[in-house]
Amino acid sequence: MQIAMFEVISVSNLACGFYNRRLYDQAFSLVEILCRELSKNCSTSLCVDRLSRPFMLAVQTSRRAGHLERALDWVILWLKALGDNITSHMAEPVSLWVKTKTDAARNSEEDIRLRTLHDGFGSDVPDERVMLCLLEEELRAYKDVAGDTSQERYNTLCDLLDICHEDSSHTHLRAVYLSEMAQVVCYQDFSEQTDCTAVDFTHEALRLLEEEPETPENADRLKDDKAHALLWLYICTLEKNLQEGIERDKEKRESREQARCSASPIGTNDLDYEDKQKTQDIIPVYEGLHFNLAEENKLCKPLERALDEWSALLQSNVLPSVRNPKQTCGSLAVTAALFRLMAKPLKALEAYQLAIGLSRELADAPGCATSLCQSASILLDMGSPDLALAQLEQAEKLLTSVPSADGPSSLSMTAVLLKAQYCYSTGQVDRGVAYLCEVLKEMNKQRQSKSLYLLRARTLQTCSSYLSLDSDALPQAQRNLITQHGTRSLDTALYESLKLLCSLLVTLVGKGLYGTNNNNNSCSDTRFIDQGDNLVLKWQLLSELLSCSMKMVAVRSSCGAINDARLQCLEALKLATKLQALSQCAELLVIKAELELMLGEKVESGIDLDRVRDLLDLCTDFSDHVQKTEVKIKPRKGRPVKKSQSPLPALEDDLKGMLSTRWNNREPIPCLGRATARWATTQADLILQLDPNDAKVSFKLQSATLTRCKSVAAKVGAKLAKLFPPHGPSKRSSKPSLMQDVVGRVYLHMALSALEPRHNKVCGIWKVLEAGLAFVDSTTSPVLRPVRAGLMATKAIVSLVTLAEKKGCTPEEFFSNAWTWNTSKEDLKSEEKAVPPSSLLKKPKESIKNIPDKTKEAKKVRIVPPRIQGAGSSTKGKRLVPMMPVKAPLTEQKAQRTAPKIQFNVYEELSPEQKKAQPVPGAPRRTKKPLFKLDFSDESDTESNTQAEPKEKTDVPKKRATTRRAAQNSKMAPDPPPAEKVPAKRQTRGRKTTALPRSVSSEDDETVVSHTATARRGRPRKELSRPDPDSLEKPDKMRTIEEESTGVLDISMEQLRASDTETEDNLSEDIDFEVLRRDTCCARDTLSELKSRGHLREASLTHLSPSDTRPDSLSLEDVESLLLSAWLALQHFPSPSIYTTLCALLALTKGQQDPITTAMLHSQSLGITSRHHTIRHLASCLKKLKKASNELTDKMDALSLGEPGPNDSKNSTEQRLTQLENIFSFPTADSSSFPKSHCQEFTQQIQHLPTGVTVCVLSVLGVKPGEVGDSIILSRLEKGAAPVTVHISTSKQQHPISWLVQEIDSIQVEQKAVSCVSEKAQWWEGRWALDSRVERLLKEMERLLGCWRSFLLPLSSDPEPSKQARHLCKSLSAKGVTVSEDMLKVLLSASPELSQTDLRRFGLGVSPQWDSECEQLLLTAVTRLADREEPRGHVVLILDKYLQKLPWESISMLTSRSVSRMPSLHSLIGLSIQKENDSDSILKQGVDTKQVFYVLNPDANLENSQERFKEWFSSKPDWDGVCGVAPDSGQLEEVVATKDLYIYVGHGAGARFLDSQTVLKRRMRAAALLFGCSSAALAVRGDQEGQGIILNYLIAGCPFVLGNLWDVTDRDIDRFTKYLLESWLSAGSGAPLLDFMGPSRQATHLKYLIGAAPVVYGLPLHLQ
Repeated sequence: MQIAMFEVISVSNLACGFYNRRLYDQAFSLVEILCRELSKNCSTSLCVDRLSRPFMLAVQTSRRAGHLERALDWVILWLKALGDNITSHMAEPVSLWVKTKTDAARNSEEDIRLRTLHDGFGSDVPDERVMLCLLEEELRAYKDVAGDTSQERYNTLCDLLDICHEDSSHTHLRAVYLSEMAQVVCYQDFSEQTDCTAVDFTHEALRLLEEEPETPENADRLKDDKAHALLWLYICTLEKNLQEGIERDKEKRESREQARCSASPIGTNDLDYEDKQKTQDIIPVYEGLHFNLAEENKLCKPLERALDEWSALLQSNVLPSVRNPKQTCGSLAVTAALFRLMAKPLKALEAYQLAIGLSRELADAPGCATSLCQSASILLDMGSPDLALAQLEQAEKLLTSVPSADGPSSLSMTAVLLKAQYCYSTGQVDRGVAYLCEVLKEMNKQRQSKSLYLLRARTLQTCSSYLSLDSDALPQAQRNLITQHGTRSLDTALYESLKLLCSLLVTLVGKGLYGTNNNNNSCSDTRFIDQGDNLVLKWQLLSELLSCSMKMVAVRSSCGAINDARLQCLEALKLATKLQALSQCAELLVIKAELELMLGEKVESGIDLDRVRDLLDLCTDFSDHVQKTEVKIKPRKGRPVKKSQSPLPALEDDLKGMLSTRWNNREPIPCLGRATARWATTQADLILQLDPNDAKVSFKLQSATLTRCKSVAAKVGAKLAKLFPPHGPSKRSSKPSLMQDVVGRVYLHMALSALEPRHNKVCGIWKVLEAGLAFVDSTTSPVLRPVRAGLMATKAIVSLVTLAEKKGCTPEEFFSNAWTWNTSKEDLKSEEKAVPPSSLLKKPKESIKNIPDKTKEAKKVRIVPPRIQGAGSSTKGKRLVPMMPVKAPLTEQKAQRTAPKIQFNVYEELSPEQKKAQPVPGAPRRTKKPLFKLDFSDESDTESNTQAEPKEKTDVPKKRATTRRAAQNSKMAPDPPPAEKVPAKRQTRGRKTTALPRSVSSEDDETVVSHTATARRGRPRKELSRPDPDSLEKPDKMRTIEEESTGVLDISMEQLRASDTETEDNLSEDIDFEVLRRDTCCARDTLSELKSRGHLREASLTHLSPSDTRPDSLSLEDVESLLLSAWLALQHFPSPSIYTTLCALLALTKGQQDPITTAMLHSQSLGITSRHHTIRHLASCLKKLKKASNELTDKMDALSLGEPGPNDSKNSTEQRLTQLENIFSFPTADSSSFPKSHCQEFTQQIQHLPTGVTVCVLSVLGVKPGEVGDSIILSRLEKGAAPVTVHISTSKQQHPISWLVQEIDSIQVEQKAVSCVSEKAQWWEGRWALDSRVERLLKEMERLLGCWRSFLLPLSSDPEPSKQARHLCKSLSAKGVTVSEDMLKVLLSASPELSQTDLRRFGLGVSPQWDSECEQLLLTAVTRLADREEPRGHVVLILDKYLQKLPWESISMLTSRSVSRMPSLHSLIGLSIQKENDSDSILKQGVDTKQVFYVLNPDANLENSQERFKEWFSSKPDWDGVCGVAPDSGQLEEVVATKDLYIYVGHGAGARFLDSQTVLKRRMRAAALLFGCSSAALAVRGDQEGQGIILNYLIAGCPFVLGNLWDVTDRDIDRFTKYLLESWLSAGSGAPLLDFMGPSRQATHLKYLIGAAPVVYGLPLHLQ
C-alpha cells in the first residue's frame, strides 16, 4: 500500500514539474501510465484526493497541449475511476469538463463543444441516479461561466429530459428541467431543434407542478419550483413581446423609408421639416398600444402569483428546504426588479423584503445589503425618506462586516449615493453634497464594470437633482464642489446619464430595443447572456432608462426645448409600449399631451388624453383568441441556428371603437395614481384652452385632482405602514410625498389660469395662492421650489394688478416713478385728436376681394369631460366619482396635421400700373373637392380655366357670431380688420377694438375687398388696368410655409354642468359650432387662436373679481420682494414661459433709477431657449475634446470644433469653449449678492462687445405670462458706455404694438390666401394690396417708437453731442427737470432724424414741469448739431419672440444703415469673442471670393432661378456647387466648415440637405446666404420662444446668416439676390455686404412684401 501511494505521489510530483515548465507532452506521458493502472486496479485505501491528482494532470496537460478531445476522454476515465465516490467528488472533473468545452467553443470546434457527459460515457452509462447528478452538476457549472453557454445548457437539459421522460416517475424533476429549458430557449432561437417556445415549456412545467401531490417533505420545494416556473412564464412572455416589438419597429422603419423614397412631397419651406422627420414614429407608437388595464393585469398575474408563492414559503423565519436557496434569493431580486419596471413599487418592496429575510438566513451580507439598497431607492422615489433611511442604516451595518481589499465596492458606493439622495429629499444639502462628492471621486478611481457604469449613471442623475436647486438651497461654494468634477448644468448631467444608460443597454442586449438612431439591421448580433448578474441588471437598467427619460423630458420642456422633449418622450413611450408597462405608458402619454398643449396643439393633446383613457379601460380583450394546437415537448440536441429574418405579421388590432372607462379600485398602484392625476389636470388645462367659458368645469376638475392626490398618498402610506411597521415610541408613519409635485403643479396652473378676470370669478385667485403657498411651505421637498417660485410670481402679478386698480392706472403705469421718461397723457390726447381716419392709417373693411374659398368644414372632435362631485360638506356620504371621463364617439380620432401641398400660382409684375387697385371680381367658389383644375405651370402664361360648376349658396348673415363663445371657438377664422368699426352693441365694455380680417368660408356671403393703394416713397403707382393675360410674365413660384390643418375640439359640457348648483348667463347657452379649417392657403396660427391663448388682450387686466378676498395691506415693496424672490429661485435654470415675464416686470420696477440692473434684467429675458441649447452644445464639444485629448492630433479635425493644428490647438480650443460656456451660463450667485454680482458680470460682458457696434434690445412687456402687452422696453448697450433703457407705453395709441404683431400675422395669413388665386390680374392686385399693407406697417412701426427711434441709430464719433448733452442736462436741472445725460446724448446724436413733434413728445414725457423754456433749450442744442455728419456704425437688434416677426430693418431710418440681428446678448458676445480669438475668422479676414460653394435649385423645380443664375455661377472658375440636383449632406457639412461663403437658392433654408444636427457637428466657418422662403423665420408655437434652423447656424459659430422672414416668390427674391451678389462681389476689397442690402431691396417689384423679407443674423461681413 505504501509503495502504491509513494508511486502515485512521486509520478504526480514529477509530472507537475514538467507541467510547470510547459512540457505538457512529457507530463502527460508520465501520468497516462499511472492513470491507466489506477483505472484497472486502484487500491481501496488510496484517498480520493491522491487518486484525482494524476487524472487532473492528464486533463490539464491535454488542454494546454490543445488536445481537447483527449482531455474530455480523460475526464470520463476520471469519473469512472471514482467509483462509488463519484457523486461526492464529481465537482472538479465536471468543472474541467466544462472548461475544456469552453476552450473548444473559443476555437470553434463545434463537435467537441456540443458533447455532453451523457455522450462521453457512450454505452457505459452510469445508473440513472448518478447520471442525473452528473448532468445537474454539468448544468450548474455552465451557469458559472461568464460567456454564452446557451447551446451547451440546452443539450445538457435535453439529456436530463430524456432521463425524466413523460412516463418516468421524475415528474417533479421534469418540471424543474422544463423551467430551466424555458430560460435557455427564451434568449436564443432553437426553432430548428424544438417545436416548443419558451412559453410552452413554462406552461408544461406548471401543469406538472400543479399535478404533483404536495407532501410535508416536498412542500417547500414545490412552492419554490412553482414560483420559479411562474416567474419564467412572465419573463418569457415579456421577452416575446419585446422581440415582436423590435421586429415590428424594424418593419415599420423599412416601409417608411420605402414610402419616403417613392413619394416625398417638397414643401416650399422647411420650418417644420425636422420636427416632422423626428416625430414620424408617433403612428407606430399608437399602433403598439394594443393593450389596456385588463391585459396588463393578465400579463402580470404570473409574476404576482410567483410572489404569493414565495411569500407563503418564507412567512416563517426558518430556512426553507428548497433546491438552491441562493438561486431563490436571486429570483426574488429579479421579481422585484420586474415589479419596479412595471411601475408597481409596492410589490417590488414586498419582494425585496422577502429577499432580505432569506439573505439573512443564508448569512449573505452582500446580497442582503443589495436588497436593502434597492428597497431604499424605491422608498426615496416614493417620497418616504424616513423609511429609506432605516433601510440604509441596516445596509451600512452589513457592509462594515464585508472586507474589501480594493477600496470601496460599488455596493458601498451605492449606499453612499443613496444617502446623498436622502439628504436631497430632506433638504440637508450640506451633508448631501459631501456624500455626492465622495461618490464622484471614487467613480474616477474605480475600475469600470457594468455595475459601476450603472452607478455612474445614477450619480449623474443625482448631480442633476442637486444642480437644479436654486442659489439659496445650494450656495455657490457647494455648487462648485459638484461642477469641478466636470458636470456644470443639470441638463448636461441628465443627458450624459441617459447616454451612458443607452450605451450600457446596447452592450447588454444589442440595438433595437431603445433609440431611433439605428440602421435597418437594428437587431444586431449582440445576444443577451442570461447568466449571473445580467438577469437582474437588464430589468434594473430598463427601469432606470425609463426613469431617466422622464426626467430628461421634464428638464428639456422646462427650458423651452419642447420638440426635443417630445422626441425623448416618444422614445420612452416606444420602450414602455414594447414592455406593455401600462402605468409608464399612461404617464408618458399624459406628458406628451402636456407638451402638445405647450406647443398649442390642442387636438393632438386631446388625442393623447383619449389614448390614456383607452389604456385604463377594463372591458376590451386584445388577446389572441385563436386556440393553439397542443405542442409535444420533445427538444432535440443540435447546433445553434441563425435567427430567421422572416417578417412578423402586421398588427390587426384597429382601435377605432370608443371604450368606456372604469377605475380600478383594487390595491393602490402609486404610478397609475400619478398618471390619472396628471391626466385630470392636463384635461382641465385643455378644457380651459378650448373654451375659456368652461372655467368652472376646469377648476372643478383641478379640485378633484387634489382630492385624488390626497387619496392616493393616503392609500400608499397605509400600505407602506403594513410593509414597514413603525418602531419606537412614536410608531407614527409619515405620508409619502410621491404626489406632491402633481399637487404643486395643480395649484400653479389654477393660479395662472385665475389671472384672467373672468376665471377669477370662478376660482378666487387669492384663495388658490394662499392654499398653494401653504402647501409648498409645508414640505421640505426641493422638487416644489420651482412651483413655489411660480406661485410667488403669480402672487406678485395679481398684487400689482390690485394695486394698479386701486390707483386707477394700468400695471405698467404703476411704476412710472421709476422712469425719468413716461408717455405724456396730454401728448396722447392731442395725438388722438390730430390723427384723422385717413386711409393711410385705417385699414379698409375688407382687404382682398373674392379670394377663392379654400376652407372646408373640419371634422369635429368631441370631448365629454368627467362628472365630478364637488368636495365639501355637502358631499358627505357620496363616493368620489372616478377621474376618467366618459368618452363620446369621435368622428375622427386625429385631425390631419399637414394639409396636402399644392403648387402656388404666382404672376409677373408687367401689368400696367394704376393709382388704385381696382376691386377684384369674385372668384368661383368651390366645395370640399375642387370642381375645376388649376394648371400652375411656369412654362406658359396661358391657363386653361375650367368653369366651376355653380354652387348653391348658403344663406348666412353677414354679421358676426352673436356670442363671445362663438368668436373664441373659431380657431381658424380671423376677426375683422383691426381698424374696422364694430357696432357698439357687439363691443365688450371698456374693450379696445382689436378685430382682424375674417376668412371667407364657403358658407359666408361676405366678400373681401382689396385694399386701397396708398402713397409710397418715390413716384406714385399708376392705376392697374385689367391686363391681358397673355401680356403677363410667367408666374413666380412660392416657397411658402407648409401648413398644418388642425380642427378644434368641440366640447360638450352638459354632464359637468348638470352637477353645478349655480348657473351663469354666459354658461347657460350650449351651442354647437361648426369650425372652419383652412387648407394650405391659410395660416397655421391665426389671430383668433392667439387671442384664445391669451396673447391678445380682450379685457383690462386691472379688474379682479370683488368676490375674492384679497390682502388688506399690499405695497409696492411686497410686489418687488415677490418678483425678486421668484426670479432668484429660477435664475440658475430659467424656463422661458415665466422667466421672461419676471425679468421684464423686475426691470419695470427698477426703471432708470438703477439703469445697469434694468438693462441686465432686460437682456436676461431674451433668447433663453437658444441659450440653453448653446450650453448643451458647448458641453458636448468640451466632452468630445477631452475624450480625444490622448489621441493623435490629426484626429482633432474630425471633432465638431473644426480647429486643426498642433498640440497647442487643443488647449486654445478648450480655453475658448470654456470661456464661451462661462458667458452663456445662467447666473448662480447667491441672493445676498443681488444685484451687485449680477451687474458686475453684466458690465464685464458688455466690454466684450465689438467697438462701434450699438446693441438695441427690444421686447414687448406683458404683465401676464404669454400675453402680448402694449408696452415696449427698449435698452441700448454699447462698449464703454452706460446702458440706457426706456419704457414706451403704446396702449392708448391708435395702433399699439399688439396691433402691429397682429397685423404682420394677418398679412402672412392673407398672403397664403392670395397665393391660391387662379386669375392673374386678381392675384397681382392682391399682392399689391399686401405690399401696401407692409408699407403702412413700417410707417406705423416708426411712428410708434416716436422720439426713441434715436435708440436704433449708432452714436456719432463726434464729441460735440456729448458736450451738448452735458450742458443741456445742467441747464434742465437748474429748472427742476431731471433727465439722464446718457439719454440726452443718444437723442441729440440722432436729432437730424427727429421732427419737432418727436422732440416735444420727449420733453412732455420727461417732466410735467417741461415748459417752453425747456423746449427752447433742447431746440438750441439740436440746432447746434444740425450740420454734423450722420453717425456711422453697426446696429444689432435683439428682439423678443413677437417683435422678431416685424421687419425693423426696413423702416426708413434704417434702410440705408448696417443692421443685423442676434437672438440674445450672450450669442452676440460669443460671436464677438470668436472674432477676437480666431485670427482666421472671416469676420476679421474677410470673405475670399474664391472660396464659395453654391446650391442652386436642388429640388429641380425652380426653373426661373436656375435659368437666371446657372450660367453666372458656373462661369466662376473658383466656385464649387451643385445645380438642379440635391447635394450630399456630408459634402455640405464639409463645405460650411471650410469655405468662406455658402449660397443657397432653393426652397426654405435647405434643412433637408443640411439639417440642424449636421450643422452642429462641425464649427461653421462659412457665411450663409439662404435665399429660400422663411429661411430666417423663427416659428413661435404656443407660449414658447421662436425656433428655426438659423439658430443652429449661430450656435455652430456661423458668423453671418442672411435669410427671409417669411415666404417669398422666386422671381422677385431672385432680383434681390442678383442685385446683392453682383453689386457686393464687384465692389472690391473691403466692401461690406450690409451696405448693399438697402439698394437690393429696391430692386424688387414688391419693395415691401418681398423687399422687406431679407434680414441678417450675425456681425458685419466684408470682402478680403
